[in-house]
Amino acid sequence: MSTDAHSATSSTDVPVETAVDVVVFGSGAAGLATAVTAAEAGCTVHLFEKAAAVGGTTAKSGGVYWVPDNHLMRERGIDDPQARAVAYMARVSAPDRYSTEDPLLGLTAWEHDLLTGYYGLASEAVQFLDDIGALRSTIEMALRFPDYHMSLPEQGGVYGRALCPADEQNRPGNGGDLIAQLTAAATRSGVRITTRHAFTDLVVEDGRVAGAVVRDLENGPQFRVLARLGVVLAVGGFTHHPEHRSRHLPARVWGGCAAGGNTGDALHPLAAFDIPLHNMDCAWWDQVAIEHTLAGTTETRAGMWVAPGDSSLIVDLAGHRVVNEKLFYSDRAKVHIGPGSPELLVLLFDERTQQLFSMEQFAYPLALPGESTTHLVSGDSWEQLSANLEVRLRSLRAATGGARLSGDFGSNLAATIARFNMSASAGVDAEHGRGTEPIEVFFTGEPRAGGGPNPVMAPLSADGPFHAVLVGLGTLDTKGGPRTTVDGQVLGVDGVPVDGLYAVGNCAASPSNDGYWAAGATIGPALAFGYGAGRHLAARSAAGTHSQEQGVTP
Repeated sequence: MSTDAHSATSSTDVPVETAVDVVVFGSGAAGLATAVTAAEAGCTVHLFEKAAAVGGTTAKSGGVYWVPDNHLMRERGIDDPQARAVAYMARVSAPDRYSTEDPLLGLTAWEHDLLTGYYGLASEAVQFLDDIGALRSTIEMALRFPDYHMSLPEQGGVYGRALCPADEQNRPGNGGDLIAQLTAAATRSGVRITTRHAFTDLVVEDGRVAGAVVRDLENGPQFRVLARLGVVLAVGGFTHHPEHRSRHLPARVWGGCAAGGNTGDALHPLAAFDIPLHNMDCAWWDQVAIEHTLAGTTETRAGMWVAPGDSSLIVDLAGHRVVNEKLFYSDRAKVHIGPGSPELLVLLFDERTQQLFSMEQFAYPLALPGESTTHLVSGDSWEQLSANLEVRLRSLRAATGGARLSGDFGSNLAATIARFNMSASAGVDAEHGRGTEPIEVFFTGEPRAGGGPNPVMAPLSADGPFHAVLVGLGTLDTKGGPRTTVDGQVLGVDGVPVDGLYAVGNCAASPSNDGYWAAGATIGPALAFGYGAGRHLAARSAAGTHSQEQGVTP
């Protein structure tokens, strides 16, 4: 690791405010799990959050965390052996390289180490957090929540991995509940939490990361916080930084539901120290209503987990279906990636869908009651809707590069709807296989009156009004950054851990690459590797790695 570039700017010209054992940046699941684990072991911890409130993207989420072989599965006698779970993760993470003939399953040593390590670490983390009262988990929803690739033989038909936080009555909670429980535990453990303070740089002394530079976003000045044991970056990805998106991601990303402060704050300091970055072109993909991302912020309320309802479809600007609308979000969104792929698509649905499905958990971008409908385009007939769509596209031409409907959009759309309605009535989608994976049924919700034999398809109404939303590529967040060990230690250019530096959550490279195992494949690793980092820091403290030995003084 090169340290010359920052040694001067990170020392005497920025005042020291304090010194603690551990400094954590970011208060999502990864940062809080790290802080709680380290503090429970007796470390002094200061956690800084860039936003005005704690929680990050986790607080906006459904709160699910994917944990193979968790303690609640074992209590119910559900078998989830390591070989099968790791094979499933490997096949989804590296489908082009996966091989059962290879001892590493076709993975690199780093990928294999993290996936095998995750299998044990995740279950240990959630049990530890449960045991200390930091996070109560329930398996009740997980017993019916399918993984995203249930048809793969490596999945094994297993249910029970997708845990979520539980309230006092063991009812499933959400991301807000997860953050509330972890924050309360952090406070009880003595973690000092400071909001509206952002990470800006690393402090390096004698070849190790000895602290960080922090900016007070309300009052302006910068100061140093020294860390006797280590600095933990849990600042999220770079969804909301246009230059990073343009430089690293493989297609135009309009925005996403990551917390608005996720602007890649870790990238410049890491690059300045020659720490290699990995998987920078990968993300937890999704689709978003582009007009939400053009309304002053690229942050959306949610992502389009599924085309809502059963009588909805997605077409291109020529009026043709191009994807299984019920394919789980990250794979469906890849329709926007690759040569010749469309930047814009059109989600179409009827009034029945708006009325019957708008209150479903996975209904975005349907408008909630009382929510603005300015992103919707409506018409009393398909012809009127098409005309109104063209007017809307003209108004957005500066943002879309002049995108227009094709001249035969109307006739193509009529034929597309006719075919879709016939398929829905028959219950078989011969074009795109809609309804073949259990997750498609789960995300759609309970069948409604007027549905067909396929629970995720119903003929569109013959009568208007009809509605449309312009959709494009978005993310839950990106997932590139430095490679790390299972304990969250950042690996330098030589593959050796950088002393005193940790990264967890979406600012670290994910071993899932561009794959997505299941719901909770974001928060599960955040909790697991955050716990791993906190445990490793505590072990450093127990081993006597403190300020005097390292030459760090308050």
